[in-house]
Amino acid sequence: MKGVLRSWDVGRARPAPRRAGAVIDLAQIPLRPLLSLLARPRWQGVENLPATGPAIACGNHLSAFDPLGYGHLLQASGIAPRFLAKESLFRVPVLGTLLRQSRQIPVRRGTSRSGDALGDARAALGRGELLMIFPEGTYTRDRHLWPMQGRYGAARLALETGAPLVPIASWGSRALWPVGSPVPHPGPGRRVQMLVGEPFTVSRREGETSQQAVRRVTEELMARIAELLGRLRGETPPAVLHDGSMDAHRPEIGRTQPGYRAWKQES
Repeated sequence: MKGVLRSWDVGRARPAPRRAGAVIDLAQIPLRPLLSLLARPRWQGVENLPATGPAIACGNHLSAFDPLGYGHLLQASGIAPRFLAKESLFRVPVLGTLLRQSRQIPVRRGTSRSGDALGDARAALGRGELLMIFPEGTYTRDRHLWPMQGRYGAARLALETGAPLVPIASWGSRALWPVGSPVPHPGPGRRVQMLVGEPFTVSRREGETSQQAVRRVTEELMARIAELLGRLRGETPPAVLHDGSMDAHRPEIGRTQPGYRAWKQES
């Protein structure tokens, strides 16, 4: 019974840093049954999600369904979903208000305030919260849907705060909600699977610069996510992950080279 109360955030079943707040608590009433029907989720390794204390959960990013899918996993596991999300989403009417009221954290890329997100994230970790981050920063552009090389924010937070990193792999959301579609495409055989890996802590090694440490930890994090995804898919991930920073089309930073026609990945 206590587990059910914690899952639905009833009363004081959760410690304060894991409480979701009124917006999420109300939204989950219609959303959780709907998401269960649409995605038929299969979760493994949920015992690896820390019940208390600061943590940084990091997952691969395949489609628009992912914030809902990861949020469902966290909320059902008794943890408030706290995402680092693109600042542009906070400017969308209604959605922006809901994001702010549910204490999501805006990421302001390419501006003088781009460091604010890490400051807000550090504060949340200081309160003992769990943050959810997509280290790729956007949907993967790998043609075989493996994770791309990650951005450095999650590693930097982990090194600075000592909070453990929790790798998570997700598979099936691209088929459920193809890139470019305004709505999901549920159907027979379509389900979202997630595998939560073991948390791990990181620190700077002797003789290592801060930048070297951030790069090494990011590579380890993405390798762990790719390995988990390989287990879900029953395949071996590539030895070298796709470097999205070399792509001409980079919507996450608003850059497209002249004459480039955006490639739409197959679902």
